[in-house]
Amino acid sequence: MLDLSKIQLIAQSYSPQELFAALVWQRQFNRFNGEQVITDLASRTDLWASFLFTKPIFAPDENGLSFSGVIDTLLAMANYRPMSETSIIHFVAYPADTLYILTQNEDTKVSQLLDLGKKWQADSVEVTDGTNEEYAFGLQRRLKTRLEGGLLGENVQQDSDAVIITY
Repeated sequence: MLDLSKIQLIAQSYSPQELFAALVWQRQFNRFNGEQVITDLASRTDLWASFLFTKPIFAPDENGLSFSGVIDTLLAMANYRPMSETSIIHFVAYPADTLYILTQNEDTKVSQLLDLGKKWQADSVEVTDGTNEEYAFGLQRRLKTRLEGGLLGENVQQDSDAVIITY
């Protein structure tokens, strides 16, 4: 059930980035410690423009893995119920397991974010700039154009190149 007054308060009080930060903060699995990730990101806001925490997104998705991740997320959200700490019943938390960070394509920023991936003991860390061969040519061009033009907005005089780092 949705509590509209609570939703209104949350919507007026928090940005989408803060809401995703709260989702990351809640998650702990394998070696992933969401509280540590958010603490590090909060202390280094100069390194990133935004981040998104979700199930993996696969561009060449022949097996429907991206759609399967969406289904997993929808099911977890449908079945979530707040439970006390002492309850023996625990519902599935938000099932995200992939962190996407948008940053400027500057060697120092990218290398420091890669170092954070090592600190967080991420299973893999990848940098995507829109030229990855896995993407169809049209998608490559659109992604690169969106990353280059979208990071600082269209009204900015200085061109800015961007990359997405995936953990």
